[in-house]
Order: sequence, then C-alpha cells, then structure tokens
Amino acid sequence: MRKITLFLALLTLSFGFSQTVINFDATAFSPDPTGNGLGFMNVFDNPKDGTIGGFQFESGWGIPDLIAELDTGANSVTLKPNRIGDTNVYWQTDGVLEGNKIMDANCFIQDDTLAGSVFSFTGEVTSNTIMDSGLSIPYTTIAFIKVFASDFSSVLAEDTAVLNEGTFLLNMDATSYNSGEHVQYGFQFIGPNINSRPEFDTDYNNLGSIVVEPALLSIDEFETSEVNVYPNPTASKWRIKSNSQTINSIEVFDILGKQVMQLEPNTTEVMVDASELNVGVYLAKISSEKGTKTIKLVKN
Repeated sequence: MRKITLFLALLTLSFGFSQTVINFDATAFSPDPTGNGLGFMNVFDNPKDGTIGGFQFESGWGIPDLIAELDTGANSVTLKPNRIGDTNVYWQTDGVLEGNKIMDANCFIQDDTLAGSVFSFTGEVTSNTIMDSGLSIPYTTIAFIKVFASDFSSVLAEDTAVLNEGTFLLNMDATSYNSGEHVQYGFQFIGPNINSRPEFDTDYNNLGSIVVEPALLSIDEFETSEVNVYPNPTASKWRIKSNSQTINSIEVFDILGKQVMQLEPNTTEVMVDASELNVGVYLAKISSEKGTKTIKLVKN
C-alpha cells in the first residue's frame, strides 16, 4: 500500500511565517454537509457554429453535473468533459457529437480565512487520458489558486498548473490581502459539451478523463538524523551527507515545484553546486534504497 504524504508538506519555509500545505482531499471537496466543495459554470457559444464564442451566462452548478466525480473511498476526483442532459438545440444538435456550447467548469473550495497567509495546494494526477481530436476547441484542464476582489469583479492573484500526469504544486502569498477578499482553490475544465444521447456513449467515453488523488512522495523516509547538509545557507555549494545509506539520487526543486537540478551520485556524500541558482529557498528530494527524505536548502 502506498504511503500518502504531502509533497513538501513536512517543511516550514523560513520567510518569517509558516506555510500551510493543502493536499487534495475528496471528502473536503464533497458538497455540504460532508465537505466544502462548490461548483460554478461559465457558458459560452461554441464558435464551430459561426458564432464568436460570446459569453452566455454564469451560475452555481452541481459538482456531479460539472462533471467532477468524487470518490471519497478512493480519495480521488475524476474530471470529464461536460455532458448536458438537456436535448434542446441550445445545447446540442441531433446526430452531432460536439455540443453547441463551451463549458468552463470549476470545482473548488472557497476558504477566505486563507487571505493574509501563505499556502500551497498540491495533488497527484494519476491519470490523464483526455483525447479531444476532431473537436473545434481542445480541452483545457488546470489546478488553480485564485484570490478574488471582495465583489468578485477581478482576480487579484492566481497560480495555475496544467493537469499533466504527476504532482502539481501551487503556491500563493496572500499576506497582502485580508478577509474582505475571497480565496479559492480547485480545478477548471474548459471545452465543448458533448451530446448526451445514448448513441454517443462510446464516443464520449473515448474522450477520456483526468484522475486526481492526494500528492504522494515516498513509501518510506530517512530518519532525520541520517542526512545532514552544510553549510546551509550557502552561496556556492551544499555538502549533503548520509550517515548510513548510499544516496542514489537528488532532485532539487524551487518553491514553485519546478525541478532545477537532478543528480545521481550513488555515494554517501555529495557536493551540490548552488552557484548557478538564484538566491532563495530550494527543496531537495533525496532518495536511497531505504526511502526518501525532503530537506530545505537556502541559497544566499
């Protein structure tokens, strides 16, 4: 059984504040009263019919109708292209797979208490089989954090990541905002709706889906005392030493989750060159036969 852990979640970054790391949790995304999940839909004309893709309307939307299928047992969400059950020509044309609207579906949690804090949102895309060949507009799927103005008239800050397979990590410094602003994090799926008639069931299933679970890092971890790094901070090099295990690999990430370095030393001690890195905080994922450990590195 995999050990589910937070990617970078065991660390507190040294910026004079602590950073909250929110890992995806299907129960939290479930609609009330189980959780705090919300759904929202923006609807646009589909340009395939000669229209200009104009805005139609926006509305709160049921999470299952987005379509976002939450499985609290498996702790996952499956995101799929939207499929309106209404057979009115406004939504779909008989005999045509692609519907007449572009659906901007949002499944999210709104937590305004995060205003004034620094936090991250992470998860693991375990499967992305979306195939949109032949559709007039390709599907766009992202994870997001957004800070809205108090009246929702504008987005004041945001961080996004495309839902490719693997771990996503979003970061938000909301310390300049207060409880008057609104903070949301979740998933966005944009693209054409699909004809809901039964004869298109197979074609719809062939379009695929995206499955998101909590972020995972390792099946085991070093004991804290088994790996040392010095000097830290450094302006030039870090020396990383394991007291008992051979270090097989080191992956260094910036605080946005971008990998900036990868080493395969296969030794108990290694020098990591920091001279080409920008000043700031980095995170090193160190792997051995025993497991992995993530440590904080500071470049000054």
